[in-house]
Amino acid sequence: MIKIKHIFLLLLLQGFSSSFYSQSGLKSEYVYGISNEIFEGVNVRDAKASLELWAKVFVENYEEVKSAKIIIFKDTDEIIKSINNKEVDLLMLPSSLYVMEEEKLNIEPLIISKNSDDLYFSLLLCSTPNQKIERFADLKNKTILVQSGKFKRISELWLDLLCLQVGEKDKYSFFKKIEFVEKPMQAVLPVFFNKWDACIVTNVSLDAITEMNPQIQNSLKILFQREKLLNEMICVRKDLDNKSKEIIRNRGLDYKSLPNGEQIFKIFKTLGSSVYKPTNLEGVRSLWSNYKKLKFSDKN
Repeated sequence: MIKIKHIFLLLLLQGFSSSFYSQSGLKSEYVYGISNEIFEGVNVRDAKASLELWAKVFVENYEEVKSAKIIIFKDTDEIIKSINNKEVDLLMLPSSLYVMEEEKLNIEPLIISKNSDDLYFSLLLCSTPNQKIERFADLKNKTILVQSGKFKRISELWLDLLCLQVGEKDKYSFFKKIEFVEKPMQAVLPVFFNKWDACIVTNVSLDAITEMNPQIQNSLKILFQREKLLNEMICVRKDLDNKSKEIIRNRGLDYKSLPNGEQIFKIFKTLGSSVYKPTNLEGVRSLWSNYKKLKFSDKN
């Protein structure tokens, strides 16, 4: 596990360092974890240097804070082991990872992040009109580019579901070629120029690309869409004290009060945050449930 920092965790750190901290009897040491899956187009080394400096400044300026350790997890098994061994107090992870591993994780969501004015995003499967694709089965032996980064897990899950819905167990057998690309422009432009047959991108990414080049909007056709999906989440151990949870919730929503808070949000392509509600996960839960039903029935 490599030490690192994330903007939400910084916000929470300042929350724990607030003036009423010493009156609350909270822990003096906290460990914040973050899944490496949430990074997109970010130089992790540069982000680590900048954000660890922020953490150091906060700790040095508040006598009550004795330690604020930040770690990044390389895989899901590390996350499950650490949270269930009570080695981590807070955890930042993709909503899809949380839903898929919920039964193994002793955590509860508190805060969700946003990458647009909307709480949710959609996944879009696009092609060009000249491909004459009407059904997903028409993509057999075609090539497809998939936006990855922080969206890789959920994009791949949706693609697997689409394949299962036409009776295909292996997406790599169904498509002639699949490639996951970090930047959305790398997914859209090759399709626009007819070098690839189709792509999967988020609606937020496609909107940003077409705003810069309206011609793309007229040349791409949205074939399939999966709506009401959720970004990453801040979760805490279920057995963390209520006062800690309250501070985390309040400070995680108040990022604009921090110096340069909005600038750091831009590094992680996050525009804000909101209090978690169980209904927020309906879209992701539905996607995972649909996938499991078909995958299970296929084994029988």
